Amino acid sequence: MRVQFDLGDIQVTSIESSSGIFISQSNIMNGWRSQIKLNSGLGEVGNQNKLENFISIVSDDDNVDTPMVNNSMWIENNIKTSDSDININFNEIKVDLLDTNATISIGESTQSGWASQIKGNLGNGQFFGDNVLADSLNVIKDDDIIDAPVQQRLINFSPTTETG
Repeated sequence: MRVQFDLGDIQVTSIESSSGIFISQSNIMNGWRSQIKLNSGLGEVGNQNKLENFISIVSDDDNVDTPMVNNSMWIENNIKTSDSDININFNEIKVDLLDTNATISIGESTQSGWASQIKGNLGNGQFFGDNVLADSLNVIKDDDIIDAPVQQRLINFSPTTETG
């Protein structure tokens, strides 16, 4: 089988946690998991903003903050795909930001058991573009007894099916 992809340009602003762009006839993604807790005093600020004379306070004083259990599944792939002639053509791939566990995958791929656990406190949040921040105060209070404990549990599965 002959497959031809002519894609031109790919432009992406952001690829978020545990996600991606996959270009191929065969992609196998198994057991991906992402857990995020984010406290932000201001949030996301886009382009062309002027922020001045403000106070941002994040108070996150838990006894146990953000307990996470990672039940990722690792699948070993011994599956052989049929031989084929695949051509993928594009001028460029432009990505401004790849976040945690993010990927651009071109060609056949197998990606198992990706996991990320994120806990964050942002006083200002996230700024994108041209912004002005003046005369401001940010306070983060995060007096946890236990902060973001992660328990790992890995499940392994190995199929041996062949196709083609």
